[in-house]
Amino acid sequence: MPTSNKPLFQGGETLPADAVVLFDGTNLDAWQHGNGEPASWKIENGYAITKQADIVSKQLFTDCQLHVEFWLPLMAEATGQGRSNSGVFFMGFTYEIQVLDSYGLESTAWDCGAMYSVIEPLVNANRPPEQWQSYDAVFHAPKFDTEGKIANARITVFHNGVLIHDDIDIPNPTPNHDAPEPREPGPIMLQYHGNDVRFRNVWVRPL
Repeated sequence: MPTSNKPLFQGGETLPADAVVLFDGTNLDAWQHGNGEPASWKIENGYAITKQADIVSKQLFTDCQLHVEFWLPLMAEATGQGRSNSGVFFMGFTYEIQVLDSYGLESTAWDCGAMYSVIEPLVNANRPPEQWQSYDAVFHAPKFDTEGKIANARITVFHNGVLIHDDIDIPNPTPNHDAPEPREPGPIMLQYHGNDVRFRNVWVRPL
């Protein structure tokens, strides 16, 4: 196994020696659409632009650390959920960290950094649109025994290096509160929501 870390992509971050690189700016071989077709997002200048449909990682994960960077287009005339909307999901379409242009707003459970529709971020750490931003998250999947769920999913999230969720319980799936919670590993998902959001530098550490 590697014994040292190495610089990561365009930024100055360090890539952990045990990281699984899902997107390094060159191809989307680690991804597919939910129907199994190859990921069709456009790649240019080291980033991918959302297009046509969500993409999911081919590799499946449960407990993990995730790093992802995103760039939001300026949509000055748009409001609410129409303003540079996307999302970063754990275990498929289950637990979402909202991606949205919420710069300068008072955060709610529907704004950038929220566990979508469930838990608002501790603080609004958004940068203005057209700047690169990052999420660093540690996710723990829900736990089950033969009787049912014994522990909620949990997450810690840093947005642009600022702590916005501190080992919080996620009581239920975030887009669909009534959906069954997964007992098996699932993919990382990046959402297409009709806006030209960009992603780069995506890696995961299984825990």
